[in-house]
Amino acid sequence: MSLSKKCNLTVALMTAVVAVAQAGDIKGVVIDKEMNEPLMGASVRIAGTRIGTTADINGNFHLRGLKKGTYTLEVSYVSFFPQKLTLQVPAKGNVAVKVEMSTDDKQLNEVTVTARKNLELERALLAERQNAVLSIENLGASEMSIKGISNVQEGVKKLTGISIAEAGQLIVRGLGDRYSSTTLNGLPIASPNPDNKLIPLDIFPSSAVQNITVSKVYEASAFADYSGAHVDISTKEGGTKDFFNISFGTGGKVGTVFGDFYQMDRANTMFKTPSMDRKAMDLPLSDYRQYSRNHNIFPTTFEVNKSSALPDLNGSFGFGRTFRLGRNKMDVLATFGIDTDNESLDNAYVRTFEASGTEMSRFDYDSFTQTLKMAGLASVGYSFRKADRVGFSAFYARNAVDSYMARQGHDEEGIRLKGSNQNSHVYELQNYQLAGHHVLGKWDTDWSGSYSKTSSEEPDRRQVMFRQMSDGTWDLFKLNAQETMRYFGKLDEDEWVGDVQAQYRFSDENKLRFGAALRDKTRDFTCTSFYYNLKEMESLNVTDIYHTDGYLNFENVQNGSITINRSHQKRNEYSAGSRIWAGFIEADYYPVKALLVNLGVRMESTRQWVKYYNDGGMEMRRDLNTDEFFPALNLKYTFDKKNSLRLAASRTVTRPSFVEMAPFLYQESYGGTQVRGNENLDNGYNYNIDLRYEFFRPSSTDMVAVTAYYKYLDSPIERTQTTSGGAMMHSFQNASDGLAAGVEVEARKEIVKDLKAGINASYMYTNVNLPEGGVYTNAERPLQGASPYLMNADLTYSPKFGKESQLTVALLYNLQGERIQAVGIQGIGDVKQLTLHTLDFNANMKFNAHWSVKFSAKNLLNTDVVFRQEIPSKNTEVEVERFNEGVGLSFGVTYTL
Repeated sequence: MSLSKKCNLTVALMTAVVAVAQAGDIKGVVIDKEMNEPLMGASVRIAGTRIGTTADINGNFHLRGLKKGTYTLEVSYVSFFPQKLTLQVPAKGNVAVKVEMSTDDKQLNEVTVTARKNLELERALLAERQNAVLSIENLGASEMSIKGISNVQEGVKKLTGISIAEAGQLIVRGLGDRYSSTTLNGLPIASPNPDNKLIPLDIFPSSAVQNITVSKVYEASAFADYSGAHVDISTKEGGTKDFFNISFGTGGKVGTVFGDFYQMDRANTMFKTPSMDRKAMDLPLSDYRQYSRNHNIFPTTFEVNKSSALPDLNGSFGFGRTFRLGRNKMDVLATFGIDTDNESLDNAYVRTFEASGTEMSRFDYDSFTQTLKMAGLASVGYSFRKADRVGFSAFYARNAVDSYMARQGHDEEGIRLKGSNQNSHVYELQNYQLAGHHVLGKWDTDWSGSYSKTSSEEPDRRQVMFRQMSDGTWDLFKLNAQETMRYFGKLDEDEWVGDVQAQYRFSDENKLRFGAALRDKTRDFTCTSFYYNLKEMESLNVTDIYHTDGYLNFENVQNGSITINRSHQKRNEYSAGSRIWAGFIEADYYPVKALLVNLGVRMESTRQWVKYYNDGGMEMRRDLNTDEFFPALNLKYTFDKKNSLRLAASRTVTRPSFVEMAPFLYQESYGGTQVRGNENLDNGYNYNIDLRYEFFRPSSTDMVAVTAYYKYLDSPIERTQTTSGGAMMHSFQNASDGLAAGVEVEARKEIVKDLKAGINASYMYTNVNLPEGGVYTNAERPLQGASPYLMNADLTYSPKFGKESQLTVALLYNLQGERIQAVGIQGIGDVKQLTLHTLDFNANMKFNAHWSVKFSAKNLLNTDVVFRQEIPSKNTEVEVERFNEGVGLSFGVTYTL
């Protein structure tokens, strides 16, 4: 290189270095002026240039490398007045700016409900509620974070008229799990829980959720199988500023952490589902007997190990990036979270009584439960033209629960017993969705398809029972060679959904929508039990139920002291399926400017079946085929921009779940309740009327809503009780009729700057007339699981300190009224869970754009969960069960890049 060229290159490099050194930056934050909330996704650009960016999840933005001079900064955000600011950028250094934006009420009123999938902020979600065709409630990621809500189940419990019953069952307006439906991004999703229609909502962590929308009224574009609520979970989407965040937390329950913790022998960690020798499961019974004697077919024993409970751990990360492809863009997002939980219940008990008031059985127990939850979400979206978009998402979740219980007491025959029980449940979900939205003139088209694969496994449930002998010593319980046992159960469900909808706009207000959908679901269930015949064993003097390897071992199997009998009969399995072809048409029509009429009808052609084997091993099949119409009317009268009145009326259906139609006998433990389905069930039908008044204060989150509703239930499906061999047998029948009616009130108010209060309350009346033939005490009663009153209240304080620091503190109270937990039989009253009060606290401190910490305390009142049962013959009540879940504390740290 010549000397002149070297000189020119040196001058160019020095010029570039000087230019960079003299460049200035504009750093700032965009917030909602009234609510003091960050406006994620706000557009920030330099007027007259192509220089721009978008605000991140905290409202922050940064424009780098600007030459010294005067610039006009243009900031815009949907439903807010645009802002223009003139700024002087120095030759070196930063210009800090805080952009406070005010609501454009006219534009706010034009936000359509179709945009709700992109909403996270409380203010924007309230705008969606106000302008939606249907009466809805919603909860966004921002509010969930403020209130310390860790999953969807905790979130929906904070909404009006909703509670969570035993085993995570959703109760809406007193109506149980079978009366509601769940969708993921608008598409139905299968449940891995064989006992529940709905997928366990705690399987969805808040880190993967954008918002939750709950509709308690029906519209024709949705599947018609709900009368309680339609819960739609919208997962996070890309499209905002590129981000990466990671969080870590720890905590635990007072009384559990560092205390004694018992678990039965485990072959591997909770990340992997336990298994056994597959050959022993599949061999013909004649070959199995010899094989099981020569091979140790189980990787675990009945030995119980003691350890100290470690603190709970949780962590998550999120990543998002937008790629510009010419005038189009592609958004990529991924999130993953993991959470562990330990819980011990000490000195709990459960009792049963007969009609005379005499105690039949009592068992005191200690239980120790470990839970592992994992969830991951990945999505990619491609936006093109002006408003067209195609997106694909994949969601995976795994919930594994491992529970050990040590119990001692007496059964109905007065036999003194001790039990050592281990129960594991593993739920897995895979969901894949492909969807598109297209606009062509006055036509809007939406299409979507999904595939869900769910599984529920109960791998290696184990039980050992011990009996107190006449001399006071303890020995293995050998009554019928079934008291010591193992159980393996597996359920697989596949669901395909396709949906296409088109909308034609006659004007900005008047629209016609129509569409078609297909929903195809199949299920396979099978189980196998292994019973230990111990009658050849010599008597033992058992002093410690935890250490069993000295006698329940493979050596005793080999020498014939123990025989492991396999029970795998055809009646212990079933398969089922459902296919629904559907079509709908509905219209939004304004006969006058203030009145919206949404009128539609849906036709569903359903083919539902269950294939099973009767007690004699003969293959049977039940088909439930219907072709039906479901009309829906939703009216909204807008008095002014603050006040509106809504009226909704509809007819919907309640179909029996697969497990309710399959006459398969299930019993979790010795002496426990037996459940058998009823192949003769028919559909139930629901006639629904809702009336709601709403008040929304402009440029505020202040609002009031009052709702009255009435539901007539024609042939509702109810759980019934009989007795079989001394044990309680639960089944299902169509009752003659029932009703649910009530009033709901909701209010939110900003008391002073940064201090907000919210409250919602429900009062409900439910009643059902039970079918003849059962042994229940009350042929007419409230619906099982329904509380006559519910209330939620919260108080949040969120002051800001400077440009980036903010403290958020929330106190949340929940009241759940008395409700029926189990229906009384044979002259004894219903078992009722008593009124329950809970109080939670959550605090979050954001130090800057990168670091934040949080602290939460749950169940601060530390209230016992108590169940009482009425003894009509004595005109009294007795306590039948009590336990305490303890106070939960957690601490976490989050870093955002």
